[in-house]
Amino acid sequence: MKFPFTAALLVAPALLALSSCGIPATGVVEAGGPASGITPVTSVYFVQNGTLVAVPRTTAFPGDAAAALELLIGGPTFDEARKRLGTAMPRPRAPAAPPTVTGRGDALLVKLPPGMGPLADLATRQVICTAAAARHLTDESAATVTIEVTDSRGRRVRGTDEGCPGR
Repeated sequence: MKFPFTAALLVAPALLALSSCGIPATGVVEAGGPASGITPVTSVYFVQNGTLVAVPRTTAFPGDAAAALELLIGGPTFDEARKRLGTAMPRPRAPAAPPTVTGRGDALLVKLPPGMGPLADLATRQVICTAAAARHLTDESAATVTIEVTDSRGRRVRGTDEGCPGR
């Protein structure tokens, strides 16, 4: 089928108009920082009036039990201490290496760094609850998390997160 000359004159501008939808081509436009959402937090267990209390802490590594334990070892912040939050964790004698956490699923092995000193029962519960809370962030299916804690003197204590506040 042949188009008459006048029809071709009408079709060409229409096709040109449809092919450019009026949005100019641009390069990368800088418009602020990256998109953000919910601030990643993990629960760190401190002591208030002799009882464990779950405290939400911002972390770059939510779900990483070793990172959560580093926050615990560092102790309460100034604002947390003003709220009468404390710790039963012994202070490291020197800058401590990070704790190591191995295992998977619902069982974790926690080895605290040298120089930490022995753990009292309440401090051991702080470690167990903090590590288990971090684990639950990445594996919500784990009903109960079992933690074996080895302190810097080689003492091993095994416990679960049953009875941890907020659990």
